[in-house]
Amino acid sequence: MTEWEELRTYVGVTDEDLSFLLDFWPSVEPEVDRVVAHFYERVWQSPGARGVLEDEQQIQRLERTMKVWLRELLVGPHDAAYVERRRRIGWRHVQVGLEARYMHAAMQVMADDLQQIAYRTLPVDHHQQVCASLHRVMSLDLAIMTGGYVTTRERASFESLQQLLVSHLRTMVVLIDREDHVVMATRSTSRWLGGVSILGLRWEEVLPADLVAAASLEQVVRAAMEEGKARSLPRVDIRSEGGATRSYRVDVVPTHHPLAAAVVEIEELTETVELEGRLRRSEALAQLGSLSAAVAHELRNPLAGISGAIQVISRSVPKDAPYAPVMLRVEREIKRLDELVTDLLAFARPGAVRLQPVDLADPVSAAVEWVREDHPDVVVTVEGSGEVQADANLVQQILLNLLQNAAQAMDGRGRIAVVIEGSRVSVCDDGPGIPTELGERVFEPFTTTKVRGTGLGLAICTRSAHAMGGSLSLGRGPLPGACFVLELRPPVHG
Repeated sequence: MTEWEELRTYVGVTDEDLSFLLDFWPSVEPEVDRVVAHFYERVWQSPGARGVLEDEQQIQRLERTMKVWLRELLVGPHDAAYVERRRRIGWRHVQVGLEARYMHAAMQVMADDLQQIAYRTLPVDHHQQVCASLHRVMSLDLAIMTGGYVTTRERASFESLQQLLVSHLRTMVVLIDREDHVVMATRSTSRWLGGVSILGLRWEEVLPADLVAAASLEQVVRAAMEEGKARSLPRVDIRSEGGATRSYRVDVVPTHHPLAAAVVEIEELTETVELEGRLRRSEALAQLGSLSAAVAHELRNPLAGISGAIQVISRSVPKDAPYAPVMLRVEREIKRLDELVTDLLAFARPGAVRLQPVDLADPVSAAVEWVREDHPDVVVTVEGSGEVQADANLVQQILLNLLQNAAQAMDGRGRIAVVIEGSRVSVCDDGPGIPTELGERVFEPFTTTKVRGTGLGLAICTRSAHAMGGSLSLGRGPLPGACFVLELRPPVHG
């Protein structure tokens, strides 16, 4: 049973009704122009309905269409094509933005005019039958148009919601066809690629080349399309020339759409990976801190005893004795071990932090003076100004450590630039720089580039920076060597 047949049965439209309307057409045909003109006159009088009209030419086109509709209503044929044309009227009303209530109002205007013609032109015993038939058939027309309207509006609303969802996705999503051309992409994809439209281009030419290579993405996409199975790369790491690593997740899902062969979704995981790394490091540092405290306490007392004993022995050894240099070497090693114990305790149990507004010029100047005294052949320049909410002593200790590391990396001869920018301080040198294989690992405990370093200095600085709500990281500066950036909180006044 077709839709028209079902509705005819539901409303009770009979062949006799259609015959009545066909016989009624000769009475209506002479007045079609007047009826249609009156119809659009009423439309024009309604501000809401009038809003969809553009110009006189459009009204003329609509009047011609309305005349065809009116003839089909009475003459037919009332077949599947008739139903489809009525449904399209509902679709068109959604496209032009006409609200559904105006269809009902317009149908009533048309019904009134046709009934008046029936009253004037038909015998009394016949016009009631025609009006009843007209009411039933026009009800069917309205039902079909309303159904088309509601379906189209719901589809449009859903597509609009889908577009809203897709346009705000932070992931890069592209649809590609069998010839590897991009047929659709999310808005974030365009932003990621610099706002360039990539539709119609080959996907492997527009996606980041380093990501395509690192993920072997061409082989992955081809395999997914040929096998009809989704492929997932949970994590793809890409290291840039500057040493920074960016991480991505890639999913390739084959589709069964005539216009799209696969969906390629790329999500950046860099922040997530970094956060997970920081959490793991925090847990490891906490465990290492407890171990360091235990080891330091176990070493400190025996080391103090050994140091005292060696000092007593050394005083009784003649300066020209052949083993006197050995005693001096032992004393130096004991001193180094004592420094290690001190660093272990500082790493394990950082002191209390007292935050207050700090003019960065003060701790920077104090730290620079220390380094200039210890390394007179190192040229240190300071520029910029800034203020932070921090512990002045901790800031000075961090800067002193960074400056000493820079001076030692240059063997006590070279240039150091200290740049203050608001709440950020950069310490850069023209030394050999940080080895690429180390990268951010220099901030981990017991990682050092020095032959006799403890490897705790930068770890302590990092912990101190975090204690003040700041951070310590590698950066770029005016000199070609290493550059460390201390970022602290802006000051809080009042």
